[in-house]
Amino acid sequence: MAKEAANITSDSFSHAVERRLSRMRVLARLCTMIGVLILAALAIVGLGAAVVPRVIGMQSYAIISGSMEPAYPTGTLVYAEPIDGASLQPGDVAAFWRDEDVIVHRVQENNAEEGELITKGDANADLDIRPVPYQHVLGRIVASVPFVGYFLMALDSTPGKLLLGWIVLIGAAFCIVGSVVSNLARRREQEA
Repeated sequence: MAKEAANITSDSFSHAVERRLSRMRVLARLCTMIGVLILAALAIVGLGAAVVPRVIGMQSYAIISGSMEPAYPTGTLVYAEPIDGASLQPGDVAAFWRDEDVIVHRVQENNAEEGELITKGDANADLDIRPVPYQHVLGRIVASVPFVGYFLMALDSTPGKLLLGWIVLIGAAFCIVGSVVSNLARRREQEA
């Protein structure tokens, strides 16, 4: 009788240990998965926003105002291929320098005699006041990704950089916690 009671208690204890180990394994996988997803998302956005365009000869710019809505809302990341200003046609969207800022507006007219473009933001009622000399043209917009421009805009500020640092640390912490819990579950499983 005592032996049967000991076996029942031992079986109950074994089941409880197995349930606890199972929960620990699930927690470890979940933490690791969350950490990897956070870090992968940052890597994909970072590579897609800054590195890949440069590798294929383009530049990326964040839309910071509503002048090109609805085509390119604020926070959109646009990609510009290098092009000579003389090659732009009315209807093309150009990126160009104006007063140390990059502007993205639609070409309304290409004045080859003067070597300049007449531009206008889609949401603006009037043409831009000053024409754009060809030498100020950075490129023609060929692609865009909504909302990703906010990522680049955030990195231009100290709070944005701090936030990015914290997000990386949180992602790494989830991965570390997942690894520690997984190792702990494995060790307890070997002991049991």
